[in-house]
Amino acid sequence: MSLFNLFSQVNPSTDLNTILSEFTGSQCIYRHPLTKLFYTEGVQFLAEKFSCYWLLDRILIEARLNRNLNREEFQVWILSRKEKGFVLSCTDGNGRDLFFQSIPYSDFAAGKVTLWLTDGVLLLPSEY
Repeated sequence: MSLFNLFSQVNPSTDLNTILSEFTGSQCIYRHPLTKLFYTEGVQFLAEKFSCYWLLDRILIEARLNRNLNREEFQVWILSRKEKGFVLSCTDGNGRDLFFQSIPYSDFAAGKVTLWLTDGVLLLPSEY
């Protein structure tokens, strides 16, 4: 089944990483215009298909400007649905909380997505 067919199955409880696990490695990377950090093809696909460039902006700007975050070499970012809104959180990958923000409203279609930021590149876990 293609990625495009799987999108018809996305609902508010869907963990997008299951669907996006078809992305492995990345042949090209994209440069975020505001932060000069990078992101992969899988992240580009996510942002384009789910109209969530705002999520890339939020993560990459926070990672660049927040002193607690810009010292961390590896970050795990999770956007998860909580009732009517979302929570955006970041850990160091070992359970230590680095960032937390409530997002009262978003039209993001899925229930959860996880992104990793390492060495200045935002990627899907399957692309590592």
